[in-house]
Order: sequence, then structure tokens, then C-alpha cells
Amino acid sequence: MKNKVWFNVIAIYLMSKVYQSIFVYWGHAVRGPAPPGSWEGVNNWLLNPWTTYDSQWYMEIAATGYREVTATFFPLYPLLLKISGGSEITRALAGVIISNLAFVLALYVLYRLTRLDFSEETAWYAVWIVAFFPTAAFFGAVYTESLFFLLLLLTFYCARQNNWAGAGVFGALAGATRNPAPMLFASLLLEYLHVLGYNLKRIRLKPIFFIALVLSGFVLFNLYLFWQFGDPFVSVKSHSYYYRAPAWPWEAVVNDTLDFLTGKGTDVVTLLNLLSVIFVFYFSIKYYRLFRPSYLLFVVAVMAMLLFNPRIPSPHTIGALRFVSVLFPFIQMLAVSYESVLQNKRLVKYPLVVTYFMLNALFSYMFGLKQFLS
Repeated sequence: MKNKVWFNVIAIYLMSKVYQSIFVYWGHAVRGPAPPGSWEGVNNWLLNPWTTYDSQWYMEIAATGYREVTATFFPLYPLLLKISGGSEITRALAGVIISNLAFVLALYVLYRLTRLDFSEETAWYAVWIVAFFPTAAFFGAVYTESLFFLLLLLTFYCARQNNWAGAGVFGALAGATRNPAPMLFASLLLEYLHVLGYNLKRIRLKPIFFIALVLSGFVLFNLYLFWQFGDPFVSVKSHSYYYRAPAWPWEAVVNDTLDFLTGKGTDVVTLLNLLSVIFVFYFSIKYYRLFRPSYLLFVVAVMAMLLFNPRIPSPHTIGALRFVSVLFPFIQMLAVSYESVLQNKRLVKYPLVVTYFMLNALFSYMFGLKQFLS
């Protein structure tokens, strides 16, 4: 059975990778020079499409360390790039290998984790959905998406097996990869209380210690930044370099909605980022009885984190679609919703699948053009 699961996972991964690569390299082949002052990517035709946008900062951190402008990027992924070789090309190649390997493993763990709560069909729907997610090209790029996705899945899978030591270790590594460690800590604490039936008398110190370990990567990185720059809030302040600033969480949604309705933001990127925010809250409410409280807390908290720190220029919800691609409960919600559609409206199956694959192709092509605003 395990061998069959691995075979299916690898087959789905290869199909998605070949499909996306066709459109990524198509966009790469026809794109012109990058705008003045922007990063061209590494000087290698095959690797160049997979080094785009934030890849520049991970590559720079691996090569020369941190500046204030890069303080928003957590250290685990750049560290893996750094120890992989001394040249830009070898680091880029290592980044692509790490991302793809992590994604294959993540697909397998996603299947296993989903099977704890849902049918085999739902689990495979989840794997297909994330493999062909509109922004799935990022899973093969020099980006943290795949590594964080894998570590996040392993953290919750260990927690579901009452392996709190494993959850703490993988959670700490996830917290050294991306910034939602406080949300992950709170979600694991809620999961532990849920397992105990919310009986506070049954709480034991050892699981609490391992759950608290999740914060270690986050805390150590911020202590390093404080030592390096003398400012305990430099990682927060560095968001201003990317046109992000604190705001009320509803402002980004309202402003993008108004822009779309008035014709100021009618492109598909703006629309899908906005819809991804709306769907996170819609599905969390719709399926609140179907999903564990810790899952719901994590999805909603991460989305709230993004909305509390939106992009100030339009489009304001930019990045939301890429962020939700690694939120496995949201992927599971999409799988459950798709299964429900098949049961009640089978005629929409093929139009829905075709549209989904077309979105993946479009975004992959834009990724190759380096025109995907993330």
C-alpha cells in the first residue's frame, strides 16, 4: 500500500512539473529584458526562470549575509543554499533541488495527514489540488514554499500522532523558515488541549516544553537581528521595503473589492488573491465542524497576519494566493468542496477541472515572464 501511495505521489508530481515547466519555459523564452534596476535572475537559461522575485534575497543572504532590507526573510532556507556551494549557479541549483525534493515529500505527508480525517478520494483530491495550484510554480523555485509546506505538514502529522517531540522539532524548523511561528505555537497548544478534552488537570510539562520549542527558531532569529542591527523590530520594519505596513485587516479586502468593481484592478492576479482571502474565511466558517480547531486557528491566524500587514499600493491582497498554497487545511477544504460538487453537480466536473488547469498554465506562463506579482 505504501509503495502504491509513493508511486501515485511521484506520478502526480512529475505530471505537474512537466505541465508547469512547459508554460514557465515558454514565458521565459519570449520575455524581454527585465526593467531597469530589477533583478534578472541567475545567468543560466535553465535555472533562470526558477530564480525570480524573492529568490534574489535568499541568494544574497546565502552569499553575503543580512542587511536591513532582507531582515524579513528567515534563515533556514538561505543557510541550506549557503552550505551547498560557493557560486551563484550552484546555490540556485541547490535551491531548485531542495524545493522539488521537499515538495515531493510534502505531497506524500499531505496524503497521509489528510487520510487521518477523510476518505482516500479526498486525500488524493488534496494532492492533485496543491500540485496544480495556480501558484504551484513557486514550489519548484528558489523560494521557501516547498520547505515550509513540508515542515508544516510534518509538524501537524507528528502532533496528530501525539509525538510532541517531533512536532516541536519540525515546528522549530518551520519557524526558522517563515514567520508564522507564533500562530503555529498557538495552534499546536490548542491541538494538545483538544487531545486532552480541554481538561487542564491532564496537562503535562513535557509536551508543553516541546510545543514551546516551536518558538525557538523565531526567537533566535530575532535575537540575531537585534545583535546584528541593534533594533528588536528590524524584521517588522523591513516590510516597508516591500510596500507593506500595518492596517486594519478589512482594509485590504475592501480596497481591492472597490478597485475591482470600479475597473482599477480587473486583472486575474488581483481577483484570485482577493478570492483566496474570502474563501479562507468562507470555508473556515462553512466547515468549522468538519475540521479540527487547531487547523482552523492556524489558517485564520496566518491570513489575519497577512491582512494586518497588507501591501499599501494596489493590489492590497497581493501574495495571498501564494500564502494559502501552503496552508494545508485550506487545501483540504478545497478537496472536500470539490468532492461535494462531484456528488451534487457532476456536470460541472470537467469545466471546473479544465478551468483549474488553465489557471495553472496562465500563472506558470506569467511566472516565466517574471510578471507574477507575489
